[in-house]
Amino acid sequence: MKNTFIQKILFLLVLFFSSVVLSHGTVIIPNVEHDRGYIDVKIYDSKDSFLKEDEAVEAVRKKVNKGEVVVPLTKIHEGQIAIVVYHDEDGDGELKTGLFWRPKEGFAFSNNYSPKGPPKFSKASINLVHGEPVYIELNY
Repeated sequence: MKNTFIQKILFLLVLFFSSVVLSHGTVIIPNVEHDRGYIDVKIYDSKDSFLKEDEAVEAVRKKVNKGEVVVPLTKIHEGQIAIVVYHDEDGDGELKTGLFWRPKEGFAFSNNYSPKGPPKFSKASINLVHGEPVYIELNY
Protein backbone atom coordinates (compact mmCIF):
# COMPACT_ATOMS: atom_id res chain seq x y z
CA MET A 1 0.00 0.00 0.00
CA LYS A 2 2.79 2.41 0.93
CA ASN A 3 4.59 1.61 -2.35
CA THR A 4 1.46 2.40 -4.39
CA PHE A 5 1.03 5.75 -2.63
CA ILE A 6 4.65 6.72 -3.39
CA GLN A 7 4.21 5.69 -7.03
CA LYS A 8 1.10 7.87 -7.32
CA ILE A 9 2.92 10.86 -5.81
CA LEU A 10 5.88 10.36 -8.17
CA PHE A 11 3.52 10.07 -11.15
CA LEU A 12 1.78 13.33 -10.20
CA LEU A 13 5.12 15.09 -9.77
CA VAL A 14 6.28 13.92 -13.22
CA LEU A 15 3.02 15.15 -14.75
CA PHE A 16 3.31 18.50 -13.00
CA PHE A 17 6.93 19.14 -13.99
CA SER A 18 6.44 18.00 -17.58
CA SER A 19 3.46 20.33 -17.95
CA VAL A 20 5.50 23.20 -16.50
CA VAL A 21 8.28 22.59 -19.04
CA LEU A 22 5.85 22.22 -21.94
CA SER A 23 3.89 25.28 -20.87
CA HIS A 24 6.84 27.47 -21.82
CA GLY A 25 7.14 25.86 -25.23
CA THR A 26 9.21 23.19 -26.88
CA VAL A 27 10.93 23.15 -30.24
CA ILE A 28 11.34 19.70 -31.81
CA ILE A 29 13.79 19.20 -34.66
CA PRO A 30 13.04 15.73 -36.12
CA ASN A 31 15.60 15.33 -38.90
CA VAL A 32 19.10 16.02 -37.55
CA GLU A 33 21.52 14.26 -39.92
CA HIS A 34 24.39 13.49 -37.52
CA ASP A 35 25.62 13.96 -33.95
CA ARG A 36 28.41 16.51 -34.53
CA GLY A 37 28.09 20.03 -33.14
CA TYR A 38 25.14 21.85 -31.60
CA ILE A 39 21.61 22.95 -32.36
CA ASP A 40 21.10 26.68 -31.85
CA VAL A 41 17.58 28.03 -31.40
CA LYS A 42 16.87 31.77 -31.38
CA ILE A 43 13.49 33.35 -30.60
CA TYR A 44 12.63 36.80 -31.94
CA ASP A 45 9.57 38.88 -31.09
CA SER A 46 9.82 41.72 -33.61
CA LYS A 47 10.95 42.51 -37.13
CA ASP A 48 13.41 45.07 -35.71
CA SER A 49 15.32 42.43 -33.76
CA PHE A 50 14.91 39.59 -36.28
CA LEU A 51 18.24 37.86 -37.07
CA LYS A 52 20.20 40.13 -34.70
CA GLU A 53 21.47 37.36 -32.45
CA ASP A 54 22.27 39.67 -29.54
CA GLU A 55 18.63 40.90 -29.60
CA ALA A 56 16.95 37.47 -29.52
CA VAL A 57 14.51 37.21 -26.61
CA GLU A 58 15.76 33.69 -25.99
CA ALA A 59 18.74 31.72 -27.24
CA VAL A 60 19.23 28.02 -26.52
CA ARG A 61 22.22 25.92 -27.52
CA LYS A 62 21.95 22.16 -27.19
CA LYS A 63 24.31 19.27 -27.95
CA VAL A 64 23.17 17.36 -31.02
CA ASN A 65 21.72 13.87 -31.18
CA LYS A 66 21.26 12.27 -34.57
CA GLY A 67 17.59 12.00 -35.39
CA GLU A 68 15.37 14.09 -33.12
CA VAL A 69 16.47 16.94 -30.87
CA VAL A 70 14.03 18.38 -28.31
CA VAL A 71 14.74 21.92 -27.14
CA PRO A 72 12.66 23.15 -24.18
CA LEU A 73 12.25 26.91 -23.98
CA THR A 74 12.76 28.47 -20.56
CA LYS A 75 10.87 31.73 -21.06
CA ILE A 76 7.20 32.36 -21.75
CA HIS A 77 6.69 33.96 -25.15
CA GLU A 78 3.44 35.70 -26.00
CA GLY A 79 2.12 36.94 -29.31
CA GLN A 80 3.89 36.61 -32.61
CA ILE A 81 7.38 35.15 -32.55
CA ALA A 82 9.79 33.83 -35.15
CA ILE A 83 12.09 30.89 -34.46
CA VAL A 84 15.42 30.42 -36.18
CA VAL A 85 17.17 27.04 -35.84
CA TYR A 86 20.53 26.00 -37.18
CA HIS A 87 22.82 23.02 -36.84
CA ASP A 88 26.21 24.44 -35.87
CA GLU A 89 28.01 21.39 -37.21
CA ASP A 90 31.55 22.53 -36.41
CA GLY A 91 30.63 24.03 -33.02
CA ASP A 92 32.06 27.48 -33.72
CA GLY A 93 28.89 29.36 -32.74
CA GLU A 94 28.21 30.69 -36.24
CA LEU A 95 26.06 29.64 -39.17
CA LYS A 96 28.31 29.10 -42.16
CA THR A 97 26.97 30.84 -45.25
CA GLY A 98 28.03 31.07 -48.85
CA LEU A 99 27.12 33.30 -51.76
CA PHE A 100 23.87 35.27 -51.29
CA TRP A 101 23.52 34.15 -47.65
CA ARG A 102 22.97 30.50 -48.67
CA PRO A 103 23.65 28.47 -45.48
CA LYS A 104 26.23 25.68 -45.62
CA GLU A 105 24.95 24.09 -42.38
CA GLY A 106 21.45 22.83 -41.56
CA PHE A 107 19.02 25.69 -40.89
CA ALA A 108 15.30 26.39 -40.64
CA PHE A 109 12.69 28.97 -39.75
CA SER A 110 9.36 28.59 -38.02
CA ASN A 111 6.22 28.52 -40.17
CA ASN A 112 8.02 26.24 -42.67
CA TYR A 113 9.45 29.40 -44.18
CA SER A 114 12.07 28.93 -46.86
CA PRO A 115 13.30 32.36 -47.98
CA LYS A 116 14.24 33.11 -51.58
CA GLY A 117 16.16 36.20 -50.49
CA PRO A 118 16.79 37.98 -47.19
CA PRO A 119 14.59 36.34 -44.52
CA LYS A 120 11.59 38.31 -43.24
CA PHE A 121 10.09 38.23 -39.75
CA SER A 122 6.53 38.39 -41.12
CA LYS A 123 7.04 35.21 -43.17
CA ALA A 124 8.70 33.26 -40.34
CA SER A 125 6.44 34.39 -37.51
CA ILE A 126 3.99 32.11 -35.75
CA ASN A 127 1.64 32.40 -32.80
CA LEU A 128 3.11 30.14 -30.14
CA VAL A 129 0.44 28.17 -28.32
CA HIS A 130 1.70 27.28 -24.87
CA GLY A 131 1.88 23.56 -24.28
CA GLU A 132 1.99 22.68 -27.99
CA PRO A 133 5.42 21.84 -29.39
CA VAL A 134 6.70 23.52 -32.55
CA TYR A 135 8.18 21.13 -35.12
CA ILE A 136 10.89 22.59 -37.34
CA GLU A 137 12.66 20.55 -40.01
CA LEU A 138 16.20 21.52 -40.92
CA ASN A 139 17.21 22.19 -44.51
CA TYR A 140 20.65 20.77 -45.26
